[in-house]
Amino acid sequence: MFKALFISVVSLAALESQAHAHGVATIDVAFDGKNGKIQFHAPASSIYGFEYEAKSAKDKANKEAGLKKFNDKVNDLFQFAADNKCEVKMDYNEVVQKEKHADVNATYNVSCEVAPAGTAVTLGVQDVFKRVKAVKVNVISGDTQKSQEVKKSGEKVEL
Repeated sequence: MFKALFISVVSLAALESQAHAHGVATIDVAFDGKNGKIQFHAPASSIYGFEYEAKSAKDKANKEAGLKKFNDKVNDLFQFAADNKCEVKMDYNEVVQKEKHADVNATYNVSCEVAPAGTAVTLGVQDVFKRVKAVKVNVISGDTQKSQEVKKSGEKVEL
């Protein structure tokens, strides 16, 4: 059931945002009770400053530093209510290179002691990735199905 829910939210989001928009990230959040998935998607330029294949030592270092933030800054990216006692762990991240464009995808597993439905997650994406100006968030959790645009870090998205 949970996989079907997550696939539904990801498929819906993909239909809504097929355009590659610099400065815009998309986050899909799906929860089934206490367990959830978060999928993060953004143009590589928003994560590490460019989209071409990294060849120089400087470009490789910038790319590595940008991708490292997905794991190192996970608690800055997603902050769940303390009472839910949620743990967010990165499953993987990847760069998808297509000719002159590259996108970065990251997937997280979330496990909570108390189901977060009816609470909120605070996003810190723009603090971690300074080139991201807007985040389109799609949520399926409990009875909630919604989309919201977040313009600055610290904004909450209800689950």
